[in-house]
Amino acid sequence: MDVCVAGMPMCIDSAQTEWFDSLYRPYLRQDDRASVMNIRTVMPDEIVRPEGEVVQSIKSATILKLADGRHCRYSRNLNGDIFLATYYNDDYSDIEIHMRRGMHHPQFTPESWEYSLTGFSFQDRLTALGGGVLHASSLAWRGHGIAFSANSGTGKSTHVGLWQQRFGDEVTVVNDDKPAIIFEGDKPLLCGTPWSGKSQINTNVMVPLDAIVFIERGEKNSIRRLDPLKSYFYLTSQLARPYYDINLGEKLVEFGERLLATVPIYCLTCNISTEAVETVVKEIFPEEEM
Repeated sequence: MDVCVAGMPMCIDSAQTEWFDSLYRPYLRQDDRASVMNIRTVMPDEIVRPEGEVVQSIKSATILKLADGRHCRYSRNLNGDIFLATYYNDDYSDIEIHMRRGMHHPQFTPESWEYSLTGFSFQDRLTALGGGVLHASSLAWRGHGIAFSANSGTGKSTHVGLWQQRFGDEVTVVNDDKPAIIFEGDKPLLCGTPWSGKSQINTNVMVPLDAIVFIERGEKNSIRRLDPLKSYFYLTSQLARPYYDINLGEKLVEFGERLLATVPIYCLTCNISTEAVETVVKEIFPEEEM
C-alpha cells in the first residue's frame, strides 16, 4: 500500500492486510513520488537464525551485522526459538519484518506485534531523516499544534479530551500517543501517523508545532515555561530512543537540540477541569479569544 506519513512517501506491505489496510487508508497517497521507505512483513512457519557478526545483545534481543551489509535484530522466546526478526539497511529505508506464524503471547496478538514493529521501523527512518517521535497526546486547534507529554497514566489523553469538551469541533486530535515531528525548513510541524497506541486515534494532518506541554497532576491549575536545562531533561525522557544504534542516537540528539531551539516547552500542573485548558490558552495563546 502506497501511503504518505509525516510528509514521507512510503510503501507498506502488510502480512495481515485486512486489518492494516483500514489502518493505513487515511494516509493513502495519489502522487507518483518515489517511496523513501519500504516496510514488508512476512510470516514464515519458522525463522532460521541468520548468520552474521554479533554487534550487540540486549536481554532477549540480538543484533547482527550481515554479510550483505544489512543488520538483523532478532528475539527469542523462553524456549530459545526465534519468533521475531527485523532486517534493515543502514539508513532504515528498507525494512523486512519476519514474524513466526502461529506464535503465541499472553498479551500481544500477531496484529499488535506487526502494529508495534512497523511503528518502530517508521520511527527509525524518521529519525534518520532528521525528525522524531514524541510520546504525547497531541492536537490541532485554530491552526496551532500542541503536544501534551508525560509518563503513561498521567492524563495526557484526558487533558486533550477536555480541549474537545471546551472547544468542540475546533479541536482535532493529531495523534493520541506518538505524534511525529518534522522540520519544514526551520519550522517544526506536528504530524499525524497511523501508529497511535491502544486508542488508535489519529488524523492525517500536519500543523505548526507551537508548544510542548508536560503534564503533572495537581489540585490547582498552573503553568510555567521551563528553562533550557529542564526542557532538555523533560524532552529527552519522552522522545522515542533507538537504543540499538549509536549513530541514530546521535541523530536524535541533534533533533532534540533543534526542537529546543524552536519550540517553547512548558510544565502544566492541572486537575481534570476545563479550567486547566483555559490556563494553557491564557499563557501560551493570550491573543486567542475563549
